Amino acid sequence: MIRHLHGRWTGIVIAMIAGGVILVGDAATWILALAALVVVGGAMWSIYDVVRARHLHDEYQEFAASHGWEYLARAFEYDSRFASFPFAEGTSRRQEAVVRGTFNGQRCATFAQVFEVRPDRDSPPTVQAYQVTLAELPIALPRLDIVPQDLPATVATLLGGRDIDVESHEFNRRWRVLCDDVRYGHAVIDPRMIERLLYSDVEGLPVRIEGGAVYVWQAGRQGADGLARRLSVVSGIARRIPAHVIREYTERGHHVRHGDAATRPLTGPAWALEPGALTSRRYTGIGVDADGDGIEDWQQQR
Repeated sequence: MIRHLHGRWTGIVIAMIAGGVILVGDAATWILALAALVVVGGAMWSIYDVVRARHLHDEYQEFAASHGWEYLARAFEYDSRFASFPFAEGTSRRQEAVVRGTFNGQRCATFAQVFEVRPDRDSPPTVQAYQVTLAELPIALPRLDIVPQDLPATVATLLGGRDIDVESHEFNRRWRVLCDDVRYGHAVIDPRMIERLLYSDVEGLPVRIEGGAVYVWQAGRQGADGLARRLSVVSGIARRIPAHVIREYTERGHHVRHGDAATRPLTGPAWALEPGALTSRRYTGIGVDADGDGIEDWQQQR
């Protein structure tokens, strides 16, 4: 595959150089050189993405085997559940290197959301990938985005929704809450949720509630080395959704079923299925809330 990409881009570069011989003058030389540089840069990025994707496939497959999680090289089911960026973007949408299992008693998953975009008809497709990590919810709640204040304006515009302020200067300084229903937004972002979102592990991660899940998303493919942090964030936020919000939407009949993969029992050694035992048979303590106060024990010990 790498050879194919390399050959395709090399052919384009050669064709451009060959066509450029009809141009004369310094301006033509500079234009030709810049065009070649852009193409070669795109080729190198494509090759890098292919190599990194292969590496992370192997990394997550090994992780799943070691921890009793499920691994899928490719899936398509999440596009039917989520409709906001980075979902429903481009063409050839799919999820790659999917791993699913239980973390702190909640069904969780992580995968690369991959799609292709073309600037115009004559341009080769560019592959884009975003790492998504989620915790499943028993009900489908309306979409609510909690995004860093420094999120690029172009991305924030894609998200839509009304910007909601809360009674916390520090929270408003760090976060924007985007939601169509102001009452619902204030119900979810209560004092306990605000407290959780001010923990340092959430910093810089866009958070979303949508389609029966809480998830975070990051540009680029992310490895398993940061998975404990991401799982702690999504599972912690899922547990902080106020009980009266869950009750209200349960009474409205918003129950969700995530399919057999989300409900069938996990297999693997006992150490791999225990909350916090996430890496190499070593108890991490991350994501454990043994006293049930809604605060992870590892954060209380800092």
